Amino acid sequence: MAVVGSGAGGSAVAGELAAAGRDVLVIEAGPKWFDPLGTHVRNVYHSEADLSRVGDIIYGEMLSYPSGSSEPVGRLADLKVAHGTGGMFALWMGNCPYPDSGELPTWMGKDEWAPYFARALELMHIDRNGGGSGKMFEALLARTRKAIGARPAGREVMPMPFAARRIENRLKITASDDLFFRGAGSLPNLRIMTDCVVRGVLTDGGKATGLHAALRTNQNERIEIAADTIVIAGGTVGSPKILAASKLDTGPALGRYIHEHVCIGSRVTLKQDIRELIRDDEPVYSIWVPFSHGRPWQNQLCRFTLSSDGGRLAPGIREVDTSDIFTFVAMDVTPENRFIFDHERVDPFGLPHTDAAFGFSRDDRERIGAAMAEHFLIASEVGDVQAGWTPSIYPAGGSTHFMGSCRMGEKDDGESVVDRYGKLWRYENIFVADNSVLGTSNAGNPTFTTVAQALRTADRILGRSGVA
Repeated sequence: MAVVGSGAGGSAVAGELAAAGRDVLVIEAGPKWFDPLGTHVRNVYHSEADLSRVGDIIYGEMLSYPSGSSEPVGRLADLKVAHGTGGMFALWMGNCPYPDSGELPTWMGKDEWAPYFARALELMHIDRNGGGSGKMFEALLARTRKAIGARPAGREVMPMPFAARRIENRLKITASDDLFFRGAGSLPNLRIMTDCVVRGVLTDGGKATGLHAALRTNQNERIEIAADTIVIAGGTVGSPKILAASKLDTGPALGRYIHEHVCIGSRVTLKQDIRELIRDDEPVYSIWVPFSHGRPWQNQLCRFTLSSDGGRLAPGIREVDTSDIFTFVAMDVTPENRFIFDHERVDPFGLPHTDAAFGFSRDDRERIGAAMAEHFLIASEVGDVQAGWTPSIYPAGGSTHFMGSCRMGEKDDGESVVDRYGKLWRYENIFVADNSVLGTSNAGNPTFTTVAQALRTADRILGRSGVA
């Protein structure tokens, strides 16, 4: 079995297949970054007080435009990816918002998700307390609740579920190493090939027989990989590129329905009475205002891995004296927002050159305006906005949560690429397992949902009971 990509979806599928005794080869386009293979950058650089050091590594060394291009994908100026072991899962913030029913497909019942969410909670070591503790954290939580007011049961202001645990008093953020190896140092039936770019799926009729690929560092070195099952987990840009390059019968939805959540971000210096509660060893934290009916956005307070250019710190203020506030706003999912594949041109990976059409609807703009007002209410309750405060809307792609290009659907009606298990509609053994299958408007980090969906995909491949 071959899995293309080593991020959240790829590692979840590969780890599950390997745990069931299957022989699995994972193909990663980028290099090996850290030991253990697939681990998170913050598991290597441990400081919880100096996240800017990690930010410098992420923005300076790990993120790039898709396929290592020197240019963005069309107008998606901030759509970047991570080509290396663990992919974006090696640099994510660990936030695992539990999706509201309004953020999941209407044609899939809660009972279809429940066992996979439960399994993801376990495998990802999710801490329901948001990583935070102590007087400062409790004060910040109380102030946020005051700013927001009452919310529906189960969607109140709360600590953000956080995929991390403390080992020997060091924070370990869950990443691909956890999902690949499940606590083992290595597995004899799970191999990971790095610096290898998959350029297409080989098929015989409606069945895949393998992959063709090239070494990233020497693209004249061609490779053919035989496999009886193919899982494409190359991300929302990479997966549709590979499928487009393969010239498979994917229908008209491939590359369409792309979406993210519009990202509003700001950093505030916390009010003096909150700063006085900060400990010398103040841990990282995350506070969550969930998406709920009538408010299709989420807010989050945390300390983010910004770079060390100093542009967002006031003189004399430390990182721990501040809080970053993010508001993710759900956007309409429409076929007009799409990738456009040009088979006459190739990118640095030898895949079709990709452009994009992407924009906001009127409803999107109205939601953004309402969410911006709530963002200000939070900032003014916890921080000193009178000294100057600059919120911003991130450029397109800036949420780092792009989705939808291989969306799943209830039926093969031209509006989806894969079925509820991630299987391509017209092929018996080709699957997709990453953010690209998530086709429903939402406002939270999709990693938890992607891992849950990938576990469903693995069950389908393994023919486990209860999965057709």
